[in-house]
Amino acid sequence: MKTWTYLGITGFLFLGTINSTFGQTKFALSINLAPIYTHTDYNSTLPFPDSNTQSPTTVVTSSSHGLNYMLGLSARYNFSPKWSASTGIWATHGLSGTTHFDINGISAQLPYRYSHPFTNAYKVPLLVNYESSTKRLSPYFSMGASLDFRSVSYVELEGNGQEVPVKFGKALIITPIIGVGAIYQLNNHLLIVAQPTIQYNVQSHPTYAYYHSYQIGLQMQLMHQF
Repeated sequence: MKTWTYLGITGFLFLGTINSTFGQTKFALSINLAPIYTHTDYNSTLPFPDSNTQSPTTVVTSSSHGLNYMLGLSARYNFSPKWSASTGIWATHGLSGTTHFDINGISAQLPYRYSHPFTNAYKVPLLVNYESSTKRLSPYFSMGASLDFRSVSYVELEGNGQEVPVKFGKALIITPIIGVGAIYQLNNHLLIVAQPTIQYNVQSHPTYAYYHSYQIGLQMQLMHQF
C-alpha cells in the first residue's frame, strides 16, 4: 500500500511540474490495468551426464504459461492532435501457471501460484502513440519498448504449501511492445483506452538451443487530459 501511495503522489507531482512548465492542454495522466498471458519455452543441453539414460549430457526442454495482471500509472504528452508519447511505471504480479519439463525424455508437469503481490516485475514503458482520427472514437496505435525490472518472486508449488524464492531471467530486459486498440473521449477531460498489446523477448540466449518468450495483454486506461 505504501508503494502505491508513493507512486501516486510522485506521479501527480511530476505531472503538475511539467504542466506548469509547458502548458495545460497537451498532458494527460492515466491509471492502467491489464490482464497478461505469458508464455515461455526453451531447449537447453547441459554438460552433465544422466545416470538414468547413460547420456553424456542432459537435455532439458521446458514450456510454461501463466496469467498475470498489471497495475500502474502513465503520463502522456501530445505533440499534435494525432501523435503523442507516453511513459509510466507499471507493476506486474503473477497469479498462477503451469510448467512442463522434459529431461532426457522424462516428462513432468508442475503447477504453481505466486504467493506475494508485486514482486514479479516493474515495467517502464516508452511509447509513441498514434490516433488515426480526431473523432470521439478513434483507432489507437502504440509502439515502443518496455524496460522490465525483475525482482525476486515467491512461488508456492501446488500440493506442498512451501514458498520458493525464484528470480526469472536477467535483472533488466528491454522488450519491444506493440498495441492496437481504440480510444474514446467521454468528455473534454476523460478518455478511455482499450488496447490489446504484445511483447516479445528478443534478447540473446546463447546457453539455449532455442528460447521463446512473449506476453499478450489487454491494456485498459482511464485517462485524465489537462
